[in-house]
Amino acid sequence: MLDSLFIVSIGGSYLVERHFRGSTPRIVCEPLVEKLRASEKPEGLPPVLSGNRRQVLIHVMREKMVLIAVVSHEEPPLAVFELLDRVYQVLLRYLGEVSEDSLRQNFSTVYLLLDEMIDSGMPFTTEMNSLESIIAPPSAIGRVVSAVSGSSSQVLSDVPLDPSSQGGAFGAFTSALGAVSHTQIGGANPEVWWRRQNVNYASNEVYVDIVESIDCICNASGNMISGGISGDILINSKLSGIPEVLLTLRNPSVLQNACFHPCVRLHRFQRDKALSFVPPDGEFNVAQYWVPDTNMNLPFNFSVSVNYHSDHGKVQISASPKLAITMQHKQMLIDKFVVNVRLPECIASANLNCQGGGAIRFDEDSKVIIWNIGKLSSQETKAEATLTYATDPADGSARIPSEEKSTAQLAFTIKGWAISGIRLDACDVSSVSYAPYKASRYTTTSGKIEYRIG
Repeated sequence: MLDSLFIVSIGGSYLVERHFRGSTPRIVCEPLVEKLRASEKPEGLPPVLSGNRRQVLIHVMREKMVLIAVVSHEEPPLAVFELLDRVYQVLLRYLGEVSEDSLRQNFSTVYLLLDEMIDSGMPFTTEMNSLESIIAPPSAIGRVVSAVSGSSSQVLSDVPLDPSSQGGAFGAFTSALGAVSHTQIGGANPEVWWRRQNVNYASNEVYVDIVESIDCICNASGNMISGGISGDILINSKLSGIPEVLLTLRNPSVLQNACFHPCVRLHRFQRDKALSFVPPDGEFNVAQYWVPDTNMNLPFNFSVSVNYHSDHGKVQISASPKLAITMQHKQMLIDKFVVNVRLPECIASANLNCQGGGAIRFDEDSKVIIWNIGKLSSQETKAEATLTYATDPADGSARIPSEEKSTAQLAFTIKGWAISGIRLDACDVSSVSYAPYKASRYTTTSGKIEYRIG
């Protein structure tokens, strides 16, 4: 699948490179790296570029890091994107943050992880619990012990340590800190290879987060012309032993187009429409789903208009929650509501005014009105802008927009509500002797929401 994997900073500095099928020179990545260095908005670069006549560059951008896959054969691009994203998620889990400093300080851990995750260019071990049973996450204590002992090995072993080799004061010190220990490699048993062995917690807890994201495009009349909902069922499991978890959903039809974690028993879901599994330890995504829907009922009213007159332009924006939805779901909170209205290049300035709260400003460089409302209250919130046109240097006349169209992008977070209607009816934990603490929450966020202004 991959010939090589490069991790570069958004400024074009090479940080990590790993070759799986021969050595790939850095010059192959230069078409993309040069665009990163020259672009003011690198996130707008196409995800697939031609490196040369034989190789293609596929990249994902996360925060200020760019993961580049060099591919020379016909491969499913979505599989490559998924692998690159998985590499980033694993590095984020191990390092806490993926930055230039963290990659340099933990380069040995990074290369060990890449060797375990990708074998001869193909995905191999990508499950977090399996990786943590093989490669120890870096820690401050581990760095101190490595510096004192001169050993930097982080590969865990299932061979018991020889007591004679750990004698003396230093052996007692490292043993007391827990920096050196005998670790059993592999899953709890061959049937649940995704869960590490000997999991034990003083307080047993399981948390279920249902997070949904809205992507849609609306026309000038506010009617949705394309849209859909992408969702994730995230679980944070802190359960001792080998528990059996059963999630019963109120609206399981939402999972019609879904992909599941390997731990989910598919035959049980097909028969009972319930998610039955032995969970991995820690955080994981048990299901991802997509709901195509152009008739979704957004929980707020939003309108925007842009009119150009002979001497000035006028922008009017209004937003308010739909009381029919908010009264039905009283725990729902629409927060972090932000409106970005992109205007033509010939707009020189804008005189802004908003009613009902929030902060509004005009970015003269990007020609965008940014209105940060924050919490969307029960009353209608309005904003107006009077636009000033730029002048033509040739004759001094005003440059009035003619055919250029404007767009508005929305961003928000809704807590306590899932737009698809999915609900968790029950979370049952069995095959264990304790009664764990259980909790769930719902969050709906904005993906790419665009209103086209006529």
